[in-house]
Amino acid sequence: MPSLNEDMIRMIIKGDTTAVENLLAQGADANTTGGVTAVGASNTALMWAATEGYLEIVELLLAHGADVNAKNASGYTALMFAAEGDRRHIISLLLDHGADISDRNHYGETILMTIARRGQTDIVQRLVKMGAQVDATNKIGDTALYLAADNGHTYTVKALIELEAEVNTANLGGWTPLMMAAARGDLETMTVLLAQGADYRPKNRWGATALSEARNSFRSRQAVDLLIQAGATE
Repeated sequence: MPSLNEDMIRMIIKGDTTAVENLLAQGADANTTGGVTAVGASNTALMWAATEGYLEIVELLLAHGADVNAKNASGYTALMFAAEGDRRHIISLLLDHGADISDRNHYGETILMTIARRGQTDIVQRLVKMGAQVDATNKIGDTALYLAADNGHTYTVKALIELEAEVNTANLGGWTPLMMAAARGDLETMTVLLAQGADYRPKNRWGATALSEARNSFRSRQAVDLLIQAGATE
């Protein structure tokens, strides 16, 4: 016979809030771990709810004493799962309950980097005000600013610069935020970066510059014009 805890994990994954509430009332452990398959067996109930995006269940579990900073066998927390799933309301709730923002995934990516990649500008601002290191890098040298630029999130790029993020960083491949924005033909992000002193001169490991990448972008004419106006030359 399945235990209360096993039933609760199944109901969480199913998204049955009423059933989860009833099982908690019957004595199910808000900090239980388990999964319907071997993968994720060390995930807590809170991790499952955060992963699946069930805000009401997250609230229920926290109200019943779920440990917001528990880690699974891979070192992941509920906040890390919520961030990677872009569950903004759950992220905010977990932060309200003291979730640790210093943890990193296997790629060395911080919560701030993950959120910047998703373009959740208000949460990025909150994280930095909470003490997140704005210029921290992952294992390949990407910063939160670079990841925001890489994914076309101009407002997040602007917010990070206002929070004193360094504009002229380069990852292990020599890619700068401006170079990536130019490669994307992202005129809005390019404009913000250039206005804040982004250097168009660096070359990446393949000898490419922001200008040469701009020439290959889908908005090549406008992107090239922006860089030439800023002073870039062949």
